[in-house]
Amino acid sequence: MIDFRKELNDEQFDVVEHGEGPCLVLAGAGSGKTRTITYRVAYLLEKGVAPENILLVTFTNKAAAEMKLRVQQLTGMTNSLPWSGTFHHIAYRILRQFAPSLGYGGNFTVLDSDDSETLIKLSIKEINNINDESRKFPSARVVQSIISYARNADRPLAEIIENRFTQWIIFTEMLLNIASDYTKRKKEANVMDFDDLLVNFLTILNDPRLSKKFAEQFQYVLVDEYQDTNRIQASIIRKLGSVHHNVLVVGDDAQSIYSFRAADIENILGFEKEYPGAKVFRLETNYRSSEEILEVANSVIANNRDQYKKNLKTILHGVKPGLFPQLDQLAEAGFIVGTIETLFKEGVPPNEISVLFRASHHTQMLEVELVKRGIAYDYRGGMRFFERSHIKDILAYLRILNNISDTTAWLRVLLHEEGIGPAGAERVVDSLRGIASLTDVPGIGRQMLSGKALRGWENFANIWEKLIAAPQNAPTTLIEVLTSSSYRAYLETEFIDSKERLQDIEQFASYAERYNSLEQFLADTTLQESYNLVSNGSGEKPKEKIILSTIHQAKGLEWTAVFMLNLSSGGFPSDRAMREDKGIEEERRLFYVAITRAKKYLYFTYPLAGGSYGDFLSGPSMFLGEIDSDLLDDHSLLSTNSTVFDDEAADVHYIDEDKPVKIRPGSFLKDISDL
Repeated sequence: MIDFRKELNDEQFDVVEHGEGPCLVLAGAGSGKTRTITYRVAYLLEKGVAPENILLVTFTNKAAAEMKLRVQQLTGMTNSLPWSGTFHHIAYRILRQFAPSLGYGGNFTVLDSDDSETLIKLSIKEINNINDESRKFPSARVVQSIISYARNADRPLAEIIENRFTQWIIFTEMLLNIASDYTKRKKEANVMDFDDLLVNFLTILNDPRLSKKFAEQFQYVLVDEYQDTNRIQASIIRKLGSVHHNVLVVGDDAQSIYSFRAADIENILGFEKEYPGAKVFRLETNYRSSEEILEVANSVIANNRDQYKKNLKTILHGVKPGLFPQLDQLAEAGFIVGTIETLFKEGVPPNEISVLFRASHHTQMLEVELVKRGIAYDYRGGMRFFERSHIKDILAYLRILNNISDTTAWLRVLLHEEGIGPAGAERVVDSLRGIASLTDVPGIGRQMLSGKALRGWENFANIWEKLIAAPQNAPTTLIEVLTSSSYRAYLETEFIDSKERLQDIEQFASYAERYNSLEQFLADTTLQESYNLVSNGSGEKPKEKIILSTIHQAKGLEWTAVFMLNLSSGGFPSDRAMREDKGIEEERRLFYVAITRAKKYLYFTYPLAGGSYGDFLSGPSMFLGEIDSDLLDDHSLLSTNSTVFDDEAADVHYIDEDKPVKIRPGSFLKDISDL
């Protein structure tokens, strides 16, 4: 028998003992939500509820396996939860039995993302009748993303294109036809993609007979991370709980940050309306962060209008979070790495240190500085800056300018062009060896290629002629030429995240400003690109690494020390969020999630110059202004909390050529007008 009273705090015990009927458990960050939901399951099993009558649903296989293991350890049962898993896993099991009622065979196949993209390519080929070369049609990858978002949001595709993917609005009718053809092809091939699993599961449950069957079986339905559900998933839970009404959902509206995946915060905010008479529990005791960090988190999230009010509390104490503005991106990176080295000396392990950021293009200067000082790092939420395909593309163009015989760079560049395959590219590259002048390059391809391949070569030749006309000792200018060329159109056509990729390249151009030699620039970036291979190729025991992560990827994790990078106006909240309905509130929730990852140390930084990594003078994020100044160790120059300014130790920086300004390292002039 489990001593629930002893094992749980009062808030958790209340949920476990009184979780009958519809229940909303608002679980604040670090409050033990997983512990609560698994003890609730164990409680039901002890009360004699059969394992097959309990449905436990979560979002990742890892979370599902962890919960199942915890229940087994608590109860001592070998197979405690036959119906535990992700939404997709549960849907797959049921559809295996009932798919024939939807016109599928019971032996249907599930497509992965690549398989789905391949099938969409066939639909595009069938439907796309564009002959106008100036109107580039989106790639299969982009079309797949648009269709998937619409299905998960449970909204008409045309509406989604109009509101979210406006750059493709001229192709609306064609995209609708492609989506229809794609659906038809899947049915004919007896396959479902991941979105079909949810949509078809809900279709099964719309049959009153089948809905009743499963709703009667599942006496208790428990859902983890309910704030991340989309409209389809919420409808599935409503159907499955329609007989016994024992629907217990656990989540935190303050951590709802996945609207870009079609998660709908209204599912949790509207729970009491959807389930009249629902009980609402609050888990507000935090076991992760210090009181000083939680006070900042509470101060931030209090500014959101649409929320369930919570006030996280703890018995842990630490130090005030620090605000450390810097002069520019380079100084910001230097401050962070220097502080990390200090933390090492104080005994904080590398894997207990994380740098979090809103967007991947914010990290380049930091990565350069980490490499320079030999600090190993893992990158979460994408690839290291110099390993990203679009950065490698830019480097390939610059490499062939610097070394006309660089075969691998030539192949990378030419294979982007429509109509040029590996064989044709190799023939051209072989003929380019030993040419007398860079101006001779366009003529080589014109002599050797024809048809569609020649059109692709002409596109490359147009880029090439602009590159060789630009100053060869100015890498920044060369990169800017590429971002204004047809390579930009290639990114916009091929990738749903083309804007973020272009921001990466803009940041790369900013980095290149310090170089007046293309050869030296390429040498240094190659060293950056090879760092991971060099640092792990010695046969020595791998170093412990600090973590660089997007905030989205950091959700659910925790570290002793957390740095938040580029908290500048235009950098966080993102420009896109400023334009979207309720975008600011989601960005504030994202800021809150980042704050609540820290256990003991929390550092806020942003650069005065180039803060949004584009604007020269941008100032701090609006979210920093929402924090009560008494809660921060503020190192801004004009802050009343900052240390005394040593005039003799100051550096002189000419932000305006007529007004030299003395700036202490690690400081920020809050009143920009003083400049």
